[in-house]
Amino acid sequence: ACVFSVAALALVPSTHRVVAPARVEGAVQQVIAAPVDGFVGAVQVRPGEMVKAGQVLMSLDTRELALERDKWVAEAAQLDKQYREALSKDEAAPIMIARAKLEQAQSQHELAVQQLERSTLRAPMDGIVLSGDFTQAVGMPLKRGQELMTIAADKGWRIVAEVEEQEIAALREGQNAQVLFAAVAGAAPLTFAVQRIAPVATQADGRNVFEVEGVPQSDATALRPGMRGVARIEVGESTLGKIWFERARHAWRRLSWQLLG
Repeated sequence: ACVFSVAALALVPSTHRVVAPARVEGAVQQVIAAPVDGFVGAVQVRPGEMVKAGQVLMSLDTRELALERDKWVAEAAQLDKQYREALSKDEAAPIMIARAKLEQAQSQHELAVQQLERSTLRAPMDGIVLSGDFTQAVGMPLKRGQELMTIAADKGWRIVAEVEEQEIAALREGQNAQVLFAAVAGAAPLTFAVQRIAPVATQADGRNVFEVEGVPQSDATALRPGMRGVARIEVGESTLGKIWFERARHAWRRLSWQLLG
């Protein structure tokens, strides 16, 4: 009777679903990088805070840049004096030399001024700060291009499911999916459709996974970047027996390959 019951259960039609951890990301995200080599100065925001476009996020220590600017101001003034003296004597060679040196000093001054202006980092858009807590790192050295903060737009989210590599072959763009987040207690699962499957695997918690993305198709007002939940992606119709068999076969192949070679 038990065998008959298991056999009957294996023939029951079912929807084959791929289950995977999922997270929320902003549909539009932008990384703020260090514009020049320098040191962390003042920090105005921390991860989790909402910001407005143009709001100051942090600033670099500008003392060295200010000294560099002042140095070239003085240098340009001195070279301008030499250039005028050469003009008064109407000597071609000294005029050309003095003019070249003056233009070089003026260029260096303009560069220092631009670097000073860029040392204040501002939010490129309305959004939320996802990462980059430098409140305890004042004075820390920075390299040009170093990632400092990530800002996500305050409107529009995407769901990113971390699918195990052995399950990825069954997924296709356009497949329907649902996701449930622990932080949204009592809410119904959000629906989304697979829009993109990453072509390259990444590491997540020691696992080799492919990122599968989609945009929520139902009310997503309660979502926030960084939320984590569980996604179920509908692969197709099958029977419970076939689903169990395929999963057991994949597991056995991996195990036998590891143990038997």
